Amino acid sequence: MKPLAIRILITLGLTLGLAAAQAPAQAQSPAAWSPNKPVRIIVPFPGGGIVDLMARAVSDRLAAALGQPVVVEARPGAGGSIGTEAVARADPDGHTLLLATLSHATLPAFQKLSWHPSRDFAGIAMLGQVPNLVVVANSVEARSLKDFVALARARPGQFNYANAGNGTSQTLGVEMLRKQTGIQLTPVGYKGYPPVVPDLIAGRIEFALMPFGVAAPQVKAGKMRALAVAAPTRNPQFPDLPTIAEAGFPEAPVISWYAFMAPAGTPRPALQRLAAEVARALADPEVIARIETIGGSPLPPGTPAEVDALVARETERWARFVRETGLTLQ
Repeated sequence: MKPLAIRILITLGLTLGLAAAQAPAQAQSPAAWSPNKPVRIIVPFPGGGIVDLMARAVSDRLAAALGQPVVVEARPGAGGSIGTEAVARADPDGHTLLLATLSHATLPAFQKLSWHPSRDFAGIAMLGQVPNLVVVANSVEARSLKDFVALARARPGQFNYANAGNGTSQTLGVEMLRKQTGIQLTPVGYKGYPPVVPDLIAGRIEFALMPFGVAAPQVKAGKMRALAVAAPTRNPQFPDLPTIAEAGFPEAPVISWYAFMAPAGTPRPALQRLAAEVARALADPEVIARIETIGGSPLPPGTPAEVDALVARETERWARFVRETGLTLQ
C-alpha cells in the first residue's frame, strides 16, 4: 500500500493536473443563457468562514457579468450536509449554486446522506484551494508540532480539538495526525470555524486545524499560536512556519478544493454561461488578490464536465481510502 501522504496528496495533484491541462477550454464563448432573477450561492458552512470568503471573492464580479444580484447565503450544519441538501432540492434553473468543498466528496465515506455528490449535482467550475494552519491556544506550552504531540501523548484525552464537520479537510487532517502519532484528543463539535476562534483564544479549545483565512489574522495578532501549515510548501505570509511534513509528520496534510456546482438537471446553457463567467472572474487581478489575501490560490476553472468527473473520482477515491485504511472519525 502506498504511504498515506501520497494517497492524500494525490487528491490535490489530480485536481491541479486536470484543471491545468484543460485551462485553454475556457476560451469558449458563454452560452445563450441569462438569469432572470437574483442568483444564490449557498455556502454550506457559517458566514465569515473560508468557504463564505471564497464565494464572496467572486460574487461581485459574477453579479456584474450576469446582470443580476449574486447573493451569498450561509446554510451551515451537519458538516456541510444541510446547505448541500438545500441545493440538491432547489429548482434546477441556474439560479441556485453550491460552493462545494472537499467534504462534498468525503462525507459519503463516513455517513449515510440524503444526497449523492454526483447524481444530485452538476458541475460548473473550479474556484481554488486553501491550506490549513495547525494552531494551539496560547496557554498550551508547545512551540512546535512535535512538542504538542509529546504533550498529547503524556496527557491522553486531556486536549480538546475543534471538529467543525466530519469529512472536512481540517477534521480529516486531525484524524490523520492522530492515526500517525497515536495521540488521543477530545473532539468538540462546531458548525464551522468562525465560532471556534473565541473558544481557542480563551483556551476552551486547545488544538485545531483551521482554514488559513480564519486563523491567520488571529495568529498575526498574537491571539493563538501556529505550529505548522498543512500544505505542500510554506506559505509566503508565514515564511518561517514549517509545513506539517517539515515538522516531521508527512502523512497528515489534507488540502481542500472549492468548486461551483448546481442542482442536477440544470440546463447545459446555464452551466456553460456560469462556467465562462467564473473563468473570467478568475482572470481578474482583483479577484485573484482577494483569494490570495485569505491564503488561497485560484485553480484553473476547467469545464462543467471536468468538474463532474473530478467529483466522481474524488468520491470513489476517498471511499476506497477509508475502506483500505479503516479510518474513522471520533
